[in-house]
Amino acid sequence: MGGGDDVAASAQAYLRHVQYRDSSRLAARARLHVKYSTAPVAWFPWVVSQIDWPADAEVLEVGCGAGWMWAEASARLPGDLSLTLSDISAGMAREALGRVGSLGRYRRATAAVADVQRLPFADRSFDVVVATYVLHHVPDPRRAVAEMARVLRPSGAVLIACVGGDHLAELREIREEVFGPAVPAELAWSFDADAGAAMLPAHFGSVEWRPYADQLDCRDPDDVVEYLASTPPVEGAAPDERARVVDAVRARFGRGGGRLRVRKDTGLFVCRAPRHL
Repeated sequence: MGGGDDVAASAQAYLRHVQYRDSSRLAARARLHVKYSTAPVAWFPWVVSQIDWPADAEVLEVGCGAGWMWAEASARLPGDLSLTLSDISAGMAREALGRVGSLGRYRRATAAVADVQRLPFADRSFDVVVATYVLHHVPDPRRAVAEMARVLRPSGAVLIACVGGDHLAELREIREEVFGPAVPAELAWSFDADAGAAMLPAHFGSVEWRPYADQLDCRDPDDVVEYLASTPPVEGAAPDERARVVDAVRARFGRGGGRLRVRKDTGLFVCRAPRHL
């Protein structure tokens, strides 16, 4: 295995066994969005409202995480869905299945440990495939997109959430102020709105980008520090570096009169008419 492959393998192992071993780090980041979002409609209810869900749909979520979407948006979803919740982390898949199963809301829910680059499902198996903030973690997003198109039925839809270049720019600036501009290897893989617009038409006859209007109006610096500490390099920082992060965050709040406004640049691709290559 060469140097690039070594980095990819290391990053994927970090995601599987550390960052997404369970939902604790993800929850630290989600709390910031839930607590300080200014959007008129919460994220997951907005996502599921972007398509008409077919009756008795077979649905696959790749990178399901803790299964939050199916709980938080359940009021806007039909109850006859059959959900397949997949993730590279066995811990996440178990947690998602437990959460969704406890709702008693859907016709069926199963879990699978699976890599979106090599989905263990037959061609044309699903009516809807969902990937929310997953593809930027994937070493080969083209292969992942091809796999999602392969398992989608001709009349189905793929929903791919991702970010643009300005997403959370103020938080990135804080990290760079303390640690410099280098991106940790664990966070280096990139699939954003521009990449999606260039890549997705090769696999789908219809690709539509739908932006989600939101920003964060943060009021407590400790919440921002907790967010930053959930990922490298702050996650493994030495005490003096962590102290510098805290100082940088508090300085931002001071300049903002006790508030930190954080830009969000995010949305959803709705992809239809899969090209079964």
